[in-house]
This record gives sequence, structure tokens and C-alpha cells, in this order.
Amino acid sequence: MSEQKEFKYIGTRSIRPDGVDKVTGRAKYGADFFLPGMIHGKILRSPLAHGRIKSIDVSQALAVPGVLSAVTAEDMPDVRVGTEPAGEGEVDFYDISCNVLARKKCFTTGML
Repeated sequence: MSEQKEFKYIGTRSIRPDGVDKVTGRAKYGADFFLPGMIHGKILRSPLAHGRIKSIDVSQALAVPGVLSAVTAEDMPDVRVGTEPAGEGEVDFYDISCNVLARKKCFTTGML
């Protein structure tokens, strides 16, 4: 018969000193910190599941006090359509760029 060894940590529940703070919402994460003069952004997503973009008017957004800028796909350089070698395969950077800022059509994936 083999002897069973006694382990100090294996098979026991580890103590989580931050557990209570995380569960109660008292824990501070990187997104919880605000510094003086800090600028942050917000994303406005389309209320439509699919829709063609005819135009985007950012004038109302820019008229809100404290708004410094409004960015659309028109403000970004065009990305060439087609695949490029990346990592172990090929990637279509145009598709990826449309996921970041919609160009001709907006769509949602159900994750709001």
C-alpha cells in the first residue's frame, strides 16, 4: 500500500483577499480611475440591425459642451480590400476596419 502525502494547498480552497471587494463592487479597476484633464470617448452604435449609411451628421454631437471631437470612418484612411498575410494565415483588414467604424453599412451582432 502506498502512503498518502499531506499537502498544504492542494485540495483546499485558497483564500481570496480581494474576493469580497470584487463581489460587492468596491474593488477598483483600471477603468474606474479618472485623472484631472482626462479625455474619454463614447461609442454610438446603430439602433438598426442592418442599415446602409447615407450620411453621418456629427454637428449635434460637436455642439454639446465638453465634446472635443467626433470621429467617423470618413476621418480614417481607406483600407485596401483583400487579404494580407498576417500571423499563420491571411486577414482581410478591410473587414476588420469596418468592424471598428462602419463605412457603407452598419450592422449589429446582437451584443449591445
